[in-house]
Amino acid sequence: MAKRIFFGSSALQVNPYVTEDNGDTYSSTGWVVPSGIQSVGFSTSVAFEPIFQLGQTEVYGRTESQSPEVECTISKAIDGTELLYITLNGGEDAKGKLPAELAANSAELELGVYHDSIPGVGGESGAAESFIYCSGMYISNVQYQFPLDGVATEEITLIGDTKKWTTSSSGSALSSLSESYNSGTAPSAYQRWKVNVSGSTLPSGVADWPIQSISMTMAIGREAIQELGTRGKYCRYATFPFEVTSEFEVIAGKRPNGNASVNVVEEAYNFENDYELNCIPTMEAGFKDQTIIVNICNNDTNAATPTAQTGYKFDLGTKNRVTSVNHAGGDTGGGNVTLTYSFQNYNYLVVDDAA
Repeated sequence: MAKRIFFGSSALQVNPYVTEDNGDTYSSTGWVVPSGIQSVGFSTSVAFEPIFQLGQTEVYGRTESQSPEVECTISKAIDGTELLYITLNGGEDAKGKLPAELAANSAELELGVYHDSIPGVGGESGAAESFIYCSGMYISNVQYQFPLDGVATEEITLIGDTKKWTTSSSGSALSSLSESYNSGTAPSAYQRWKVNVSGSTLPSGVADWPIQSISMTMAIGREAIQELGTRGKYCRYATFPFEVTSEFEVIAGKRPNGNASVNVVEEAYNFENDYELNCIPTMEAGFKDQTIIVNICNNDTNAATPTAQTGYKFDLGTKNRVTSVNHAGGDTGGGNVTLTYSFQNYNYLVVDDAA
C-alpha cells in the first residue's frame, strides 16, 4: 500500500456525457485520459441547519438543508493537446460551440492512486490500488492564464453530489495505458512567443504595448433542485447569465509601432464628467463594445494553414465592455508601471483548438 500520493503515482480518467436537444444523454467518447494534468483537488461540503427547543441551549437536533456538494478542481498545462474544457464537453463536437450549447453536459471523473514506488502508471506498472470516483459533475468555472514566464494553464472546476473511494475502477482508460505513457512528451509546450498578438483581435490599449499576461474566466452558476423522497438532487441546472471576464496586463511606456512611436497616453479610455444636459454624451472608443479573440500558436512554424499556425482560439465575442483600467507600479523599489485592462461580457466564450 502506498505511504503517500504524489504526481507520479496518480492519474486521471474522465468520461464525458453529452446532452442532446431532446434531453437524452450519452457517453460521447467513453473513458479517456487527458494529457498535461497538473493537479486534481476535491472538496466536499455539507449544509446543516440546527434545531433548538425551549428550555435547552444545547443543540436539539440537525436537519440537512441540502444534499452534500462535491467540488473538483483540475489544472492542466496548455501543451498542444486537447483542452480539458473540450474533452469534458464531449471532444471534437464541442469545438466552436457557445456555452449555452454545452451547459447541460456532465462527466464522470476517476483519480487512480498507485503505489508510490512505481516509475509511472503505464504498461507493467500494475493496477491502481484505489480510486476516487465522482459522477454527475458539471462545469462551474473555467479559467485560462497565459503568463510571461512559466506554464500557461487551464483550470476547470466541476460541481456534483457523488464522490466515493473504491478499490475497483469504473473505467478502462487507465488500465489500458501502454508503457509509452511513462515517457510521454508535450507536443507543443507553451512559450510566451506563442501568443499570436498580430493574429489576435485585442481591445484598445492592449495590442500597442508589451503584454505581460492574459487571463480569461467564465463562471457558470449551478443550482440543484431537490425533491421529497430522495436525498439526491432532481437536477442541477445552469443559472444564466454566465459572466465572462478577461484581463490584460501591459507595460506602460513607448514602443516602436511600424515607422511611428506610440505614446503611453491611451485616449480611448479618457473620461470627463459632462455637467450639461445632453442625451447623446461623448463616449470614447474604450467604453464601447469591443471584440476580443486570442489566438495561441501550436508550434513555431509560420505556415499559412490554420492547423500549423493556430493551435488554440479563444473567442470572447463582440460585446466586451471595459470594467476597469488600473495603473500601478513605478514605486521607488524600481518596479515598472503597468496598466491592467479588465473586460466583461456575458454568455460568450467559444473555445477551439487544432489539437
